[in-house]
Amino acid sequence: MSENKNETVMEVVQDTTEETQEFMKIQVSDAKEFTAEQLQSEFDRHEKMANEFGRLLQTKGYAVKFDNLKSAKNLLKHLENNVRWTHSDAPLFIAVYTKFKDAIAKGLDSESQLTIDGPALNSLYQLLLKSEGTGYIAVRDYISLLTTVGEGITDAMHKLATDQNTLKNVHTNLSVLDDEFNARQMGIQVADNTEA
Repeated sequence: MSENKNETVMEVVQDTTEETQEFMKIQVSDAKEFTAEQLQSEFDRHEKMANEFGRLLQTKGYAVKFDNLKSAKNLLKHLENNVRWTHSDAPLFIAVYTKFKDAIAKGLDSESQLTIDGPALNSLYQLLLKSEGTGYIAVRDYISLLTTVGEGITDAMHKLATDQNTLKNVHTNLSVLDDEFNARQMGIQVADNTEA
């Protein structure tokens, strides 16, 4: 995806994020109030955003702050030596390791950050959670590593979670709009289940 295309999608997403309160919470009762033209327009807008933002999240980079390049290399060394893998997660492990190693090779940016795509960031986080070791020295080194890299990874994960939640909300709204659209075509009422 070109840089201009990324900027366009991010503008749409940014516009959406600013409208979050109204845009992200389409209730069944709201959809019922739309005219046929408004319903189609909202459906088209949500569908376009779901497709574009979904594709963007596959490649969007998230900045992970490190104290220095040595900290990043220590994390790489930790992945090399202290993370258990299984047959089912071996390809994922290799992909994360390779992407992280490539990011380190590019070096830290002017703000002492490495950029890692969303899927690799999420996998890196999960791999850190399943680290294992034996003895005091190993646990001391692990805690020391988490102290230096944990905050940067956690902050980036929060940004990733926000983006994933935005996409989830878009899909939820798309479902509400689709249900109303289909109900109108069949001449039935969609039950409003918003109140428990």
